[in-house]
Amino acid sequence: MLDRAVDAYQEADLERALNGFDAAARNADLTIEELLQLFEMRALVHHALGDETSMRADLRRLLAVRGSYQLSRLAPPSVRAVFEEVRDAQSSEHSVELRIEAKTLGGESWMVAQVLRVPDGLVDHTTLQCNIESNARTISRTSQGTSASLKLPDPGVHNGCAATARTRQGGVLFTATIEGAHVLMPSGSARRFEMPRHTPRDDGRKAKKKKWPWIVAASAVLVAGGVTAGVLLSQRSKSSGQAPVGPVAVNW
Repeated sequence: MLDRAVDAYQEADLERALNGFDAAARNADLTIEELLQLFEMRALVHHALGDETSMRADLRRLLAVRGSYQLSRLAPPSVRAVFEEVRDAQSSEHSVELRIEAKTLGGESWMVAQVLRVPDGLVDHTTLQCNIESNARTISRTSQGTSASLKLPDPGVHNGCAATARTRQGGVLFTATIEGAHVLMPSGSARRFEMPRHTPRDDGRKAKKKKWPWIVAASAVLVAGGVTAGVLLSQRSKSSGQAPVGPVAVNW
């Protein structure tokens, strides 16, 4: 399919060439080298048709996959000038990056792979895999688009992760790795490991023990008061010559 599209371009059949390149991009099992050739040739077709926006988009895809790419002899000077302009604008700060990050989401440990600053229509799916349990087991996740997330089992430790961004046919466009032995903890986990504040258990006992002398003393005063009152009443009774009226009832 790619070869037929190139032949159509060389025969100046631009519409047939463009349809052939689009079909190859969607359906053909292309290697990375063939994909680069497709982007360059399709950019030339867009230039010949006067579609500069689409031409620049394919040139950006070329440089995203391979920043050192050189155009073939088929490219006219006007396309080469735009290509170098796009290369200068797509500096290292704006180049494509496949980043792997550790994140805590909902109190759980996750690894996230994301392709940054990638041109549209280049990455079809992203795969992230991590080694766990001292490299005894590997977990993996593939997601459509430019990102993939992977939940780590407790306690959130991995022994290294790798990510790939691929074309629809499975060709590897970008790769990234991260070293292992990372432990992810929730942001509030530090509170879980605070040393407990210890309150001596005998403080309450001492307080209770200190109350007993006061209770005994108060009881003694009440008993002494009761006895004294009884003696006084008895003496008054005798001194007045009246018979005792009976026991004294005291209501507390």
